[in-house]
Order: sequence, then C-alpha cells, then structure tokens
Amino acid sequence: MLFRYLAAAAVAIAYFLPMAFPAAAQENAPQVAPSLADLRTDMRMAAAFATMVGESEIPEWIHDKAVTSPGDRVSFGGRDYLAMSACEEHLCGPHRMAVLYDEGKGVMYGVIATSDDEAGTEALTWLNIGGGPEGIDGKSLLYATLSGSVTNHPQDFRYLPETEE
Repeated sequence: MLFRYLAAAAVAIAYFLPMAFPAAAQENAPQVAPSLADLRTDMRMAAAFATMVGESEIPEWIHDKAVTSPGDRVSFGGRDYLAMSACEEHLCGPHRMAVLYDEGKGVMYGVIATSDDEAGTEALTWLNIGGGPEGIDGKSLLYATLSGSVTNHPQDFRYLPETEE
C-alpha cells in the first residue's frame, strides 16, 4: 500500500514540477536544431534561402509540401554550417533537397535532387555554388546530407582546415 502512495506521489511530482518551475523545465528540455521548416519564422534564414535560390526555378513542393528534419552541425574551410534536408511529402525518394547554412555569415548553399528509379538517373541542381570551398567540400557535404550520411554520422563531417607544415 505504501508503495502505491509513493508511486502516485512520484508521478504527481514529475507531472507538476515543470508547471511549477517552467524556466527549469525549459532549461532541461532537449534542444532541437533548426530545420528548413524554420524558413517560415527565421527571417535571416529565409533571406539566405532567397539569395541562394536567386533566379533559379525550384519545385513547388519545397514551399508547401516539404518534410524536414532537424539539422546537423558540420564544418569545412574553417567555418561551421548547419546541414539541413527536406523531401517532398509522400515522395521522399525522388524529390529531395539539402542545404548548408552558415549562420554567422547568413549564407546558404544547396542542392535539389530529382531521381527517376525506372531510368536509374538522378538530376542535381546546385544552388549558390561558386569557386570557393563550397565548390568542393560543400558539394560533398550537400550530397552526404541528401543521402543521410551526415545525420547518421555527424561527427565524421567536421573537416578541419589544412595546416602548413
């Protein structure tokens, strides 16, 4: 009988404690990394996305039917980036997108992948890729984000700048 009272008290404390101390509950809550869904509320991220896209035509699903996941931290060229991906709802296999977002500079790089399983082809549309480090390591990281490798092994995608010997 005493065990039941103690169990009920423990459940009540666990349930009501966050309500009594909301700041402590928020402090201990797991932090979710930003995702492409934040384009709707993060004006700086939305501006970086718009600049990245520029005059390129992008599929409509990106605006209204995208399924997103929290981003992963990666680095290359001495800078940290947020690697984020999205796919079209109910068509994730053939319609995917990945971006690298430099939060400090407010710059974004991306790729849109469209595949045809019957033909065995995949078309890649690169966005805002220039001649800088995003042209080599950035493309590799973007493709690794599309494939899920970055999410599965984020610690393996933190490239340190080369040092002179």
